[in-house]
Amino acid sequence: MDKSIEQEVGLLYGGVVVMLLLALALVAFFLIYQKKLVSQQLALQTIQGAYQKEVFAAAIQAEERERERIGSDLHDEIGSSLSAAKVLMAQLEDATSATDKEQEVVALIKGIIGNSLQDIRNISQNLHPAVLAQFGLGKALHNLGLVCADAFPNGVAVHVELAAPLSYAHELALYRIVQELLNNALKHARASRVTVELRQLPHSLVLTVADDGRGFDYARVQAGGQGGLGLKSLAARVSLLDASLHLESAALTGTSVRVEVPLLG
Repeated sequence: MDKSIEQEVGLLYGGVVVMLLLALALVAFFLIYQKKLVSQQLALQTIQGAYQKEVFAAAIQAEERERERIGSDLHDEIGSSLSAAKVLMAQLEDATSATDKEQEVVALIKGIIGNSLQDIRNISQNLHPAVLAQFGLGKALHNLGLVCADAFPNGVAVHVELAAPLSYAHELALYRIVQELLNNALKHARASRVTVELRQLPHSLVLTVADDGRGFDYARVQAGGQGGLGLKSLAARVSLLDASLHLESAALTGTSVRVEVPLLG
């Protein structure tokens, strides 16, 4: 009788051990499966991220080519025609047979043509920054600040500290980022002053653009997915630089944007 009880206890103990082993095996299988699933999801996200980055890059390259073409056409064709018209107006203005009224009209037309020429130069420069290609990012940003200064009551301050030139692709991306932020400060923030700073650190490049405009609730915009084309374009260009974007803004306190670009080597 005692031996039979011992056998039953032994079988019961063995059954419990087997069940525990099965439970442990199931837990181990589940953990391995979860780990594999997470790994596959991360790999898929990496592939999707790389593909999305390639799409962004292709779209921006196409945009830059079109900007260059339109800018060249404006400068070479329309700009040349207006310059010729301005010369002809100057000749009419100097004509001794013209009446005072005719000279007044000619002077007015000449002024309109001159303003149109300046507008075309500004638009052409915005579309395709020749200064950037010829003289680099520092000169291009200072020139951009001068061009935009009249639009802000207290001007645009630009400070650039670059130890060495960057690749043209990086310089163009940073230039477009500053251009976009200046446009936002003018149209949306209604700022009176903007400060642009570009500093090269040992392992990174830090771009800061700050304005004293009316600001906005950035956290709410992010949570609601309400970012306009300007913010989306900004985020896309930052992503292509493998950079990080830090934006601080609140109502009536202005906006500060910092972009940190890692430097290899």
